[in-house]
Amino acid sequence: MKIRSFKPKPPPSNFQPGASNPGNLTQVVEQSAGKFDSLKLIPLGGVGDVTKNMYVYEYKNDILIVDCGMGFPDEAMPGIDLVIPDISYLKDKKSKVRGIIISHGHEDHIGGLPYIWPELNCPIFAPNLAAGFIRAKFTEHGLSKDMVKTTDLNSKLNLGAFNVSFYRVTHSIPDATGIVLDTPVGTIVHQADFKLDWTPVDGQVAEIGKLGVVGEKGVLLLLIDSLRIEKEGYSLSEKSIQPTFEEIEKKAQGKLIITTNSSNISRIQQAINVAVASDRKVSLVGRSMEGNFQVARDLGYLDVPPNLVVPMEEMKRIADEKLLVIIAGSQGQPGSALSRVANNDHRFLTLKSKDSVVFSADPIPSSESAQFALIDKLSRSGVSVYYTGLTDNLHVSGHASSEEIKVMINLARPKFLMPIGATFRHMRAFSQMAQSLGYPEKNILLPEDGKVIEIRENMAVINGRVEVKNIYVDGLGVGDISNIVLRDRLVMSEEGIVLVVLPLDVHTSRLSGEPDIISRGFVLEKESAELLENAKQVVKSALSRHQDQVLDWRFLRRHIEENLEKFFYDETKRRPMVLPVIVEV
Repeated sequence: MKIRSFKPKPPPSNFQPGASNPGNLTQVVEQSAGKFDSLKLIPLGGVGDVTKNMYVYEYKNDILIVDCGMGFPDEAMPGIDLVIPDISYLKDKKSKVRGIIISHGHEDHIGGLPYIWPELNCPIFAPNLAAGFIRAKFTEHGLSKDMVKTTDLNSKLNLGAFNVSFYRVTHSIPDATGIVLDTPVGTIVHQADFKLDWTPVDGQVAEIGKLGVVGEKGVLLLLIDSLRIEKEGYSLSEKSIQPTFEEIEKKAQGKLIITTNSSNISRIQQAINVAVASDRKVSLVGRSMEGNFQVARDLGYLDVPPNLVVPMEEMKRIADEKLLVIIAGSQGQPGSALSRVANNDHRFLTLKSKDSVVFSADPIPSSESAQFALIDKLSRSGVSVYYTGLTDNLHVSGHASSEEIKVMINLARPKFLMPIGATFRHMRAFSQMAQSLGYPEKNILLPEDGKVIEIRENMAVINGRVEVKNIYVDGLGVGDISNIVLRDRLVMSEEGIVLVVLPLDVHTSRLSGEPDIISRGFVLEKESAELLENAKQVVKSALSRHQDQVLDWRFLRRHIEENLEKFFYDETKRRPMVLPVIVEV
């Protein structure tokens, strides 16, 4: 029997990308710009950035949103918990929003919903596992779950001007989908994170035949995950991980502690399989890990034998060599369960020299230093640490490499292409690859967040932009932290702070006592007494020029700040934050 090959073939020299009939090579005539109403596509996150994926499709009075993710703070965002997309553009268009379509259940595609959905209050359509995760999040945030609708591969949604259908792809989480949008201007395929894994742990093989059928009918625009475009060939199967877990387990003399992304259900299943085969009990540590495990097990995505899992409060009654711990914190997040364990600050889990810690997750962009610092901390404690820089096959990407991306492009045969879910360097590499397939550069869209893509029946161009900025989540505050606040935090963390307490006569602006200067994170007060004493003289001198005057306190504070900032820089080449506090006497 002849097996059909899906290896991409180069198009013929006269191939017109996007033609609905591959045999029809007639030049497609561009439609005039004013003949048809245009559809607007506005990425609010996810282009030029791996995270906070959110895409707005707008046609006349109908708006459809695909994904609503969150981003992770980097070192320039001290104190920030999450970063979410800016939906300012949508705030006066809420009545037009017909729904939010979710491609899969990873945080960078659903994590923004608890913060953004209350402002939109529209239906959310998500595959089964993602819907379970979303409902759990909404319960935690005290939000109604009534608008969360579960879709399957046979779902057909009619949402205003958009008809929506789905096909299955493989990824590092079950129920990942490709989304087909039939619109008045043509068919758009939105392919978020995927790879082509022919031996997936969950048995959910990609339905590339469905995409081929869509491609035969004609695709105007394909948006496609391009994070691993720089990697040649094909991404490894998720099943390659379990043998590595098994080898490490055989060497482990104490507790075997495995950390991975808490939504990587396939990886968690493989850890459970190893525990069952080695007669170890399993304990889950970390709120996100426990929560996602519970949702996935309840929905049937995890095969967990009875009595295998023990609560973490009971871990200490299990012999170390009979315990496997699955723990959150694989990215090295400060305050995560694994970070607290590494710093000997966890109530129930303590490391011993015979224990083994396995990192089964590569760092996402912006978190490399945090993960490496955690690995370093664990290594210093004397435990055995396994990570991808040291051990092969501890992590495989859930994203497609270049050949898999070519397969999807050749199946869809779109007129226009747009890489998503990647940094701009990946987008540039994608453009070069697509041009090698015969696509003209003008048919490959490389927008930034907030750029407006205008799409007509045979045209797609970047035309305009909307203002977008990062929205920061800090504790219970959403959007109340500005770049100015972040800048102040960075100054305090890098240069320190100097507090100047000034007892002043309210009528004469004269000092009624000695100014008090307090340094935190700038210089040690005991060792820099002379510097701080001289700083007091600077304050007195600055005030002497304005004594016997009734002054605006705001002017006075700024005047002291300027004089002290110049003095400290001249003396130390540092710029601490100076905060004058005026005590009226």
